[in-house]
Amino acid sequence: MKIAVIGAVAAGTSAAAKARRTDKDAEIVVFEKDTDISYAGCGLPYYISGVTPTRDKVVMNTAQDFKEKYNVEVRLQHEVTKINKDDKKLYYKNLNSGENGEYQFDKLIISTGASAIKPPFAGLDLENIFTLRSVESADQIKVAVSRQETQKVVIIGAGLIGLEMAEAFSKLGLELTVVELEDQVLPPFSKEMADLVAEHLKEKGVNLILDDGIDHFEGSGRVEKIVTASGREVEADLALLSIGVKPNSKLAQEAGIEVGETGAIKVNEKLETNVKDIYAAGDCAESTDLLTNKDVWVPLGSTANKQGRTAGENAAGGEAEHYGILKTGITKIFDLTAAKTGLGLKEAKEEGIDAVAVKIKAHNHASYYPGTDSIHLRGIFDKENGVIVGAEVIGGDGSDKRIDVLATAVYNRMTADELFQVDLAYAPPYSGPKDAVAILGMVAEKKL
Repeated sequence: MKIAVIGAVAAGTSAAAKARRTDKDAEIVVFEKDTDISYAGCGLPYYISGVTPTRDKVVMNTAQDFKEKYNVEVRLQHEVTKINKDDKKLYYKNLNSGENGEYQFDKLIISTGASAIKPPFAGLDLENIFTLRSVESADQIKVAVSRQETQKVVIIGAGLIGLEMAEAFSKLGLELTVVELEDQVLPPFSKEMADLVAEHLKEKGVNLILDDGIDHFEGSGRVEKIVTASGREVEADLALLSIGVKPNSKLAQEAGIEVGETGAIKVNEKLETNVKDIYAAGDCAESTDLLTNKDVWVPLGSTANKQGRTAGENAAGGEAEHYGILKTGITKIFDLTAAKTGLGLKEAKEEGIDAVAVKIKAHNHASYYPGTDSIHLRGIFDKENGVIVGAEVIGGDGSDKRIDVLATAVYNRMTADELFQVDLAYAPPYSGPKDAVAILGMVAEKKL
């Protein structure tokens, strides 16, 4: 059995490792066009800020480490240029030597990831304009911010990565502006919850420009100014484009592999594509929304690892399934945690659910125990049956625990009453006698 894997970050390395555990005798070869594998993409802001002190802390394995651990060959700087699905061959270029080659496979796993969106803004070719998608790009940003002349930074995009990088740049003592096309930060969140984060950002000295996009960049060789769509001019020594990513599905599509409406590769619960013996996983592949049963594309490291494991096991002869996702996400923004799971109110109504939003504010633990903090919870409930279909949490310590409880509740179709009744752990350093989650269920039941 010869198993080929294209891409060696979260999904690709998970797939290769699981394939090896499933079939100890298979020949497994991973093709990666970059110089790093198995790195923590979500950890890059902390590497840039210095919270994670060294590069090796975000690179989980080298190619040699991976070979020794799993007996899997990793060919670095080998870019796959074509897949022949009928002959079961892939064609590659060695970016070091320039030589071309081919590899005959029995099973193929495509984990080509996603790329940063870079609209054709005028001036985009100026120096010191970056995107953040790899350790190499993080290295370049670290070098740029270490220069004495780098004092003013502009981030374009106020999503999860954009705001994580706002904290990173702030820790480095840089003057910071965030520009967002929408009228709020964290566009996937409800505005009332996102506004809590916006206020916190302002308190931390971040200049926010909302409801305004980018028109162009200006500078002489290096970026010096960002001009917004409304004509506002913002000085900048460095700019970070963080306006989203797109799936790297072109290679698959050119091979006749079906791509969904999201632009990502269409897969079933076994991560099989429409072509026999070819699988896809990670940021290039779709998943299923567990609440709507629709194909969705939400590129997250947690999903990539699950999908990679499933695809690897099945490519090696297993029968694993990836159930789907609730689009659960979380981020740290200075002293706040922002997290979301399931459907928002607008999404629920678009799905024909007669839903209601319930928002509460509670303590993260007993008020008499030192260090108490506030947590804001917003639950989305189906009026017909009281089932929770989504939630948002903004707050201090303990917010992560609450979103995970709520994600579990959404996953298991729990009602507001069950949310109140669930037997959560209580001690003064961790919660109140009625936990914030229980209070949400109690208030929602009353409102319903």
